[in-house]
Amino acid sequence: MQKVYILLIVSILAFSCGQKKQPQGAKIEFENTEFNIGKIKEGETAECYFVVKNTGDSTLVFNQIIPDCDCASLTNNNAEIPEGKTDTLKFVLDTYGKELGEFVSEIRIITNTIPDFHKLKITAEIE
Repeated sequence: MQKVYILLIVSILAFSCGQKKQPQGAKIEFENTEFNIGKIKEGETAECYFVVKNTGDSTLVFNQIIPDCDCASLTNNNAEIPEGKTDTLKFVLDTYGKELGEFVSEIRIITNTIPDFHKLKITAEIE
């Protein structure tokens, strides 16, 4: 009986050691999801930065980056971030022709992560 228990324990250990960890896929982590420019004069431009880290075990792919207005444009187009690496999404906000007062722009990002939809926000006070 003791031999059966020993054989069972050895079999379980051998089986569990031989299993590979299942890949989890890309995972996205934002240092911040909102960027407040503060006060800016109408007609001026400002740069906005969002630091992004891939904490998963496969390459993070940006399928689409969609600002809700043409006033915010992506200036660097790194479509992929390798696993464990960090990159920065840089946007330029152009306030030409924008109404004075509080300004909010949202940027939708679709990636190969679960969930695949993410949202960033740029705010400013246009004078």
